[in-house]
Amino acid sequence: MEDKLTIEISTDESNSEVTILRVIGSLDFSSIAMLSNFFGKINTQERNYVIVDMSEALSMCSAALGEFMGCRQKFVEKGGELVFAGLHRDIRSKLTLMGANKIFSFFADVRAAVSAYKWNHKKQSKSLTITIPPYLKLVPPVRQLASRLAKQKGYSRRDAFRIETIVDEVCNNAVEHGLKSKDCDVTIAITIDKDKIDINVSNQSDPEKIEMLRELLKPAEASNHVGTDHKRGRGLALIRMLSTDMKVDITESGTSVRVIKSREEE
Repeated sequence: MEDKLTIEISTDESNSEVTILRVIGSLDFSSIAMLSNFFGKINTQERNYVIVDMSEALSMCSAALGEFMGCRQKFVEKGGELVFAGLHRDIRSKLTLMGANKIFSFFADVRAAVSAYKWNHKKQSKSLTITIPPYLKLVPPVRQLASRLAKQKGYSRRDAFRIETIVDEVCNNAVEHGLKSKDCDVTIAITIDKDKIDINVSNQSDPEKIEMLRELLKPAEASNHVGTDHKRGRGLALIRMLSTDMKVDITESGTSVRVIKSREEE
């Protein structure tokens, strides 16, 4: 890398609305005019999300940081963002000492910054489908995976715990009330985005338990068999309490339970 400053503008291949500002060299006081010129070009193109690729930057002075702060504010006012990617340890430490980490988001590389853009601004979802044989001993790893996925995507510990509880109850129901032959798997489909998690669990219905399942879904006062002490009745009540929405579809061939849990801010 050279001390002479070079700045290049490009767009992400899969997201044309994302501008990548690649910095090569040192961002000193003399770089302010160049930064201002490049940000002027970006504003003309009406792109509001900028990733500053610092992987080949040698240093950054406080005046350059101030220019980035002013430009970021303009992007934020238009619903966009300016973030840093690929910061070397020394530069990152200096920026942290100046409190820049409280204003800017830092990412390991451009790819991670683009993923964050898709998640936070495009509200892109992530999906996962798991198929397990109908054995209760396989439920704990599934519920723990759902909890880890929620935490990885920024959900609070409380939300992750509630999601884990919902998955545990729904999967246990599917195993206990479905057919148990080797070809009768339980399928768990999870779709998560920034605002909610959608859990859909399906299994093959046991004909002998269909009526009991339908009784369980009735309100307690309308059911002849399910009281407040019934284990699965309590389980369904718990799912309803923890979730935003729950729908159950019971047919002769299969049962599916769809639960939506909205994200709660801590």
